[in-house]
Amino acid sequence: MVLLGILLLLALAPPVEAEPAVSFRAVSATIAFPEAIEFTLDATAGQEVTRLELLYRPEPSPVTTLVRPPFQPGRELHVSYRRDMLTNYLPPGIDILYRWRLHFSDGSWVDSPEQTLLYLDQRYSWARFEQGPVQVFSAVADPAHGQTALAVTLEAIDRFRAAFGVEVEGPVRVVVYPSQRDLLGALPPQSAEWIGGFAQPELRLVVTGVAPGPGAEGELRRVLSHEVVHLMVAQVTRNPYNSTPSWLDEGLATYYQEVDDPRFGSILGRAVREGRLIPVRALNSSFPVDPEQALLSYAESRSIVQFIVEQMGEERMAALLRVFQEGVSYDEAVQRALGMTIEELDQAWKAWLGYPGDRVAGITDRSRSEPPAAADAPLLLMGLVALLSLLLVTGRWARRRRAPRLPAGWPRYPIGGADAENESSLSGVRD
Repeated sequence: MVLLGILLLLALAPPVEAEPAVSFRAVSATIAFPEAIEFTLDATAGQEVTRLELLYRPEPSPVTTLVRPPFQPGRELHVSYRRDMLTNYLPPGIDILYRWRLHFSDGSWVDSPEQTLLYLDQRYSWARFEQGPVQVFSAVADPAHGQTALAVTLEAIDRFRAAFGVEVEGPVRVVVYPSQRDLLGALPPQSAEWIGGFAQPELRLVVTGVAPGPGAEGELRRVLSHEVVHLMVAQVTRNPYNSTPSWLDEGLATYYQEVDDPRFGSILGRAVREGRLIPVRALNSSFPVDPEQALLSYAESRSIVQFIVEQMGEERMAALLRVFQEGVSYDEAVQRALGMTIEELDQAWKAWLGYPGDRVAGITDRSRSEPPAAADAPLLLMGLVALLSLLLVTGRWARRRRAPRLPAGWPRYPIGGADAENESSLSGVRD
């Protein structure tokens, strides 16, 4: 009986790595950005290889992609696998760690030595500038451009550190294309044409395109200082359950960016006068697709952060960031750090702005304070039915017409404006 139990345990045990009876003559990768990466393996094994796997991941992400390329089983392996990177998009400027795994008929396996591929756009010549936790890769011929990008990024890190006592986890990589048009050529197919840059906090990466010349330093300061805040907010609030609300993430980035967006003041002021501010709770999630409403969302988010910092102090804002590390809900985080509900924050912020109240079509909506007359009830019901029907139709149309964008949730920075959404993680291991 004991022997039977031992045999059963051995049968259920997972396969183990074999002794390295494999000679790896060549393990390499070649970039054909943005279309593909060509992975090559040349090896001889002491026994027949029955299954072959390629494993790769972008550093520092813990998520590994696993693929099984076609190959001829045997002891001699000469494999070339072209990975389609238009479909499996990864941004330029990252290190990709990769290795091959050889499986044998007895259930054992051997891994090749892990290799590192610097995944840069080979269509350009890149200069590297490095200091402290920041690495800048610049495709601009003038070295002063890259030096400015490095200095701006370091200054932004220092400014946010001084405000909230947050230390950045490095290295932070910044990739600077020679122009916004060049940047568009490095994005996934059919990306929106207004994108001027994006951040991927999980990869500690910022990618932008700023042409050299008059105004270049100001644009670098505007974009990079904004994106650095995204990276640092993501690091200080990281937890396994949720991310920060959009109004907080985007509000901090726009409030602490070095060069203000001149559009925010006028857009916010007009919305206040016309009584059409978006409630704070509605800004918890992704911002509207409509450009005008999206820009108002950024302007409001900046104003909400400004209200908290100026009326309650940076200490309260720091407390709000820290509480998110515990993975609590948005409501609990605001209540614990600010001592009020999200609705109370909404009311206090609007009072600070001198907001006259919500209006409909330019007329104060009396239905908030007075019940409708009985004679008006049928008309009101008909109006609600018509409005719901319209929303259903337009919602379906909007889903069909929504423009393709970067992989879901990547923060991006429009030309001359603020960026669009919160960050999201890469997909998991795929067979």
